[in-house]
Amino acid sequence: MTHFLFCVCQLGAEPAVKFELAALRPELRFAYSRPGLVTFKSPAPVSADAQLPAVFVRAFGASLGPADGAAKVFTMLSGTCPPGHPVRLHVWERDVSRPGEEPPGFRYGPRAAEARAALVAAWPEGQHPLLAGEVAEPGDWVLDVIVAEGEPWWVGYHVHGPGHSPFPGGRIAVDMPPEAPSRAYRKLEEALIWSGAPVRPGDVAVEIGSAPGGASYALLRRGVTVYGIDPALMDPVVLDYRGAPPADNRFIHLHRPMSMVQRADLPAALHWVLMDVNLAPQVALITARRLAARPRHALHGVLLTLKLDDWRAVRHIPRLLASISAMGMEEVKATQLPSNRMELFVCGLTRAGRQRLTGD
Repeated sequence: MTHFLFCVCQLGAEPAVKFELAALRPELRFAYSRPGLVTFKSPAPVSADAQLPAVFVRAFGASLGPADGAAKVFTMLSGTCPPGHPVRLHVWERDVSRPGEEPPGFRYGPRAAEARAALVAAWPEGQHPLLAGEVAEPGDWVLDVIVAEGEPWWVGYHVHGPGHSPFPGGRIAVDMPPEAPSRAYRKLEEALIWSGAPVRPGDVAVEIGSAPGGASYALLRRGVTVYGIDPALMDPVVLDYRGAPPADNRFIHLHRPMSMVQRADLPAALHWVLMDVNLAPQVALITARRLAARPRHALHGVLLTLKLDDWRAVRHIPRLLASISAMGMEEVKATQLPSNRMELFVCGLTRAGRQRLTGD
């Protein structure tokens, strides 16, 4: 057992992580950090299946410290994982910059793939069978290896369950089509995968702040009809989209500011309200609340990206989530997605949304 906890976050979000854990786990003491990695010391051993509902923590687990190669990793593994227990291997790279600001030509993956290959090649199969693939399943014992240029690997472990991403380091795999109008496509796909929001073909959504159309395009490809509110121009790939039967979905552009859109401009059966606008969250939520207010019989949920002025805004998050709950949401959860910048994503589900999600 170890008395240390590791938390992985977006580069720059380390102060927000420290603030959150001071409230969630006041017994923890800050121990060590690198860009995108913060560790804490606990007075009690850190359990592999511990919960940590922190918005800005992308991945977490019991921390074992640095390793200079595969042999050291396996020594750590044998000292923590029961003999003969299967292991899922997660290897990933710490953030090198804020999302969308990576150096030209940079992509995440090659350094992690090299480290993973070295570990797999030397894996002691007799002691701990290595599970095939990287996507974790409930109950998996996961060995976490975090890599960065010019530094030793950082090693930890966790048992996969609620609150943990099944993907290494919480970096959600999204294939972004080349014709997608903007990186908002990736943001929304990450959001839908993370939240499990039950968006289905035939649904109708309104997106506040839709231009140039990245998120709208993601919804269109999922068979959703989208009403986009934005005074700016939309990309032709969105405007010209026509879905195949039976969805026959399309995009309808409400080409004006959101303050000039009334509930009567939208269909009575509205399933989802989306928003990603460059406004203070308190201001943006006024419009989201207005559009989500009436269609309670049909509304399944809200998918909202909220901008933060600075990392100190983390103290306002409980109040923002309470405001979203007051829209009629029975379940509200938030996270900072891998493609979010100084912002966070919130998914709220109504009773109808929860029933669709659970099949009740």
